[in-house]
Amino acid sequence: MKKYAIGTGIVAIALLVAVALWNVRTARAPSGAQACPQETKLCPDGSSVGRTGPNCEFAACPGSIATSTTGGGSILPYHSGVQGTVSLGPTCPVERVPPNPQCADKPYAAAIIIYRAGSQSVFIMGNSDTNGVFKFSLPPGSYTLKAVSGNVFPRCTPVNVEVSASGYASTAISCDTGIR
Repeated sequence: MKKYAIGTGIVAIALLVAVALWNVRTARAPSGAQACPQETKLCPDGSSVGRTGPNCEFAACPGSIATSTTGGGSILPYHSGVQGTVSLGPTCPVERVPPNPQCADKPYAAAIIIYRAGSQSVFIMGNSDTNGVFKFSLPPGSYTLKAVSGNVFPRCTPVNVEVSASGYASTAISCDTGIR
């Protein structure tokens, strides 16, 4: 019993010493201020802005005029964009005549990167679903869409799309499996 009491006392003292020596410092914002989340908003020109000010509102995009009093900047919901499918093929090593329906191109779920035409900066990124279908709202303009897999194959061919002021441009992205 005496050994148990001594052991418990030693553990309790060790815990107290550990807590006393533990020096955790918490960063605090100056009085009245608040720390803003580190989120960013994508601007139409491809740049991004962060949250700022006492209410953690998004900063205005470069060269834009704010369209709301809540700090939303000039990014509006667009009634235009691009939609389409991503397909993967060939899926069989030998094509036959007549074609074998089991060897038809298959839908492909892939990451899709969209660039403004002539730019190397990513404008928006998204995904096609398991049926290979995608739809992105975009402002009018010329864009290059590229599906990526992270591997050498499948290798997807980039496509150029012109988005008008209203409606969605349709396109198809083909990805080569490398099967010959």
